[in-house]
Amino acid sequence: MLGQINQSSPAGGAVIKVIAALAVLLVGGAGMVWLKGHGPKASKEDPTVVVPVVRVVRAEFFDKQLYVNTQGRVDPRIRTQAAAEVMGRVLRVSSKFKSGGQFAKGEVMLEMDGADYVAALAQAESVLADARLSLEREEARAAQARRDWKKLGRGDPSELVLGIPQIVSAKARVVASQAAVDKASRDLKRTKLRAPYDCLVETIYTDLGSYITPGARLADLYSTEAFEVRVPVTLEEFGYLEQGEGGVVGGDVTLQASIGGKMRYWKGSIIRSEGRVDRSTMTMYQVVKIKPNPDEKLFPLPPSGLFVTARIKGRVMSEVVELPRAALREDQTVLVLDAESRLRVVKVGISRTLEKSVLVHGGVNAGDQIVISPLETPVVGMKLQIFNTKP
Repeated sequence: MLGQINQSSPAGGAVIKVIAALAVLLVGGAGMVWLKGHGPKASKEDPTVVVPVVRVVRAEFFDKQLYVNTQGRVDPRIRTQAAAEVMGRVLRVSSKFKSGGQFAKGEVMLEMDGADYVAALAQAESVLADARLSLEREEARAAQARRDWKKLGRGDPSELVLGIPQIVSAKARVVASQAAVDKASRDLKRTKLRAPYDCLVETIYTDLGSYITPGARLADLYSTEAFEVRVPVTLEEFGYLEQGEGGVVGGDVTLQASIGGKMRYWKGSIIRSEGRVDRSTMTMYQVVKIKPNPDEKLFPLPPSGLFVTARIKGRVMSEVVELPRAALREDQTVLVLDAESRLRVVKVGISRTLEKSVLVHGGVNAGDQIVISPLETPVVGMKLQIFNTKP
């Protein structure tokens, strides 16, 4: 038929494609209309506001007792280098004359051969006896000369006639002889080395049988009753010590060290300041005198050479607030919550930085809630929530 469309012709294929596309669009549009009217409806809610949770501390003003922590080595306050004053061979030595031996004051440590000094003393005493005899003779002759002059003489007698120069010479010989006896007696005593005080032997330099000359070093001794410790204090911490008329002299010090697995304590006080700055460490050394601890039976005083830590009592800093170091920011400010739990930034003054805290003054008031939790981007006026409290 002429009126029948030839489907195999190009025009017929294009018509079919157009009809198919229109059919798809109609079906899709009808589906969208149906879904719009019958599809699920989304619930409408206000967006959730996230309030950061922080920890806070409450600012409280009080008077803070300051302490300066340092350390040093214990040394004896009195140390002696014992030396020989006479010469001779060592005949006797105490069994305690060794390193670590302890002697009481006046106890004999060693004895040298004193035979020559005994003989010298006897000779000096003999000369002294002759001098005294000569003095008595001259005084008797002078008395006889005065009596004879009164009977036979005329005018005033001369001093030589009365024997005055002879008496003066005889008295001088007595004084010189007495000095020689005293020297010989001292030399004899010096053949025995005695402890100058209650001491402990640190090092010995001679022993039995040794021949000693005057000035020879015999031993190093130190007192067992007086110890001190030199402790360095930085220039900054020196300003925190109590200053008096004598500088920091008299400041109380607590010393401690572990001996035999037990922590032991001693008290002390600053007796002097060396008064100069160590250039290598920029510190000033304070000398602490250690007091015996009656509660320590084994170590009433720390042994020489022991390394101890010292806690020096300083001055009292008035009206400061102690905060954790986490509360202080790099620009010396702190974050404070107001009555509405909103953030504000406050500038403070630093009185002193401690190991785990910092003392501040100014900028904050008593009762202020200071944030100690880290905040990445703190914004003034932002709302915050305190930890363990309800919003």
